[in-house]
Amino acid sequence: MFLYYIIISPLKQLLEIFYILFYEFTYSEGFSVIGLSFIVTLCCLPLYVIAESWQEKERNIQTLLAPGVKRIKQTFRGDEQYMMLATFYRQHLYHPIMALRSSFGLLIQIPFFIAAYSYLSNLQELQGVSFFFIKDMGTADALFSVGRFPVNVLPIAMTVINCVAGAVYAKGHGIKEKIQIFAMAAIFLVLLYNSPAGLVLYWTMNNLLSLVKNIFYKFKHPVRVLYAVSALCAVFLLAVAIFFTHIKPEMRAMLTVTAVTVILSPLIVRLLRAFTDTYIKNISGTFLAASFLLSAGILVLLTGFTVPSMLMESEPDNFCFVDSYSSPFIFLFI
Repeated sequence: MFLYYIIISPLKQLLEIFYILFYEFTYSEGFSVIGLSFIVTLCCLPLYVIAESWQEKERNIQTLLAPGVKRIKQTFRGDEQYMMLATFYRQHLYHPIMALRSSFGLLIQIPFFIAAYSYLSNLQELQGVSFFFIKDMGTADALFSVGRFPVNVLPIAMTVINCVAGAVYAKGHGIKEKIQIFAMAAIFLVLLYNSPAGLVLYWTMNNLLSLVKNIFYKFKHPVRVLYAVSALCAVFLLAVAIFFTHIKPEMRAMLTVTAVTVILSPLIVRLLRAFTDTYIKNISGTFLAASFLLSAGILVLLTGFTVPSMLMESEPDNFCFVDSYSSPFIFLFI
């Protein structure tokens, strides 16, 4: 439960915020779920880039060590083989546990999956709402039946897209990695087959965006292609903000700022790099440590004192009854 409140609960809050923002713009539960999937994928993109670099590093190490490991396994048996492998790994500054970093791409999906499952599975706004061929986003789509067995199309489509994305990603990789990808696709199919259509729509869009991401990686200059596509989307958002008169002013401002930021992102990155090279690199470690401690202290005061005080001030009637407790520490053990 501790990890749930520390990791999953904040993610659920973020999902709710983004869902409400998209609904304020689209007035459609279905498009809000799609937008939610898009923004989560976009926010996780830096983590995926890090995960991919770790996986690539692990593949290179495994390729380098494979001939030596093979010779040892062919020559030695039992404890002697174990000792020789341990020595071989130590000589190359490697430990078998480092292979877990290749699973980082999968691990970062788990908290978001749990948060999305917890949020969208119980979202009352999706109950009884139709979206294109989906009759009720709060239940399994059950588009048609074979005998008495309802066939849910969305989970099947999700799995097909997931397999295609995995095939594109794993092209040229080892059989072990391919098996892992397709096994995970099968597991998600089993887990989500009877889930609400809104949740499956969210995860289907995640897989579709993952497919697009994997295709981008196959280009010679994926960053440039990504910027070109993002800039086109930003121009579209800017046009929507300018010409759609029914949009609320705050939503119009948010779309405009987002579009301009995306279009000017290369310039922003260059300015940040110039600032970092000019100022940050010349700052001493002591100053950075002091800045970190000061920031941490401010956050502690904000979250531990200011926010609760504002909450109590807004609803004093709910906090004026303290019964016979003389110390607040008793609540730590309730």
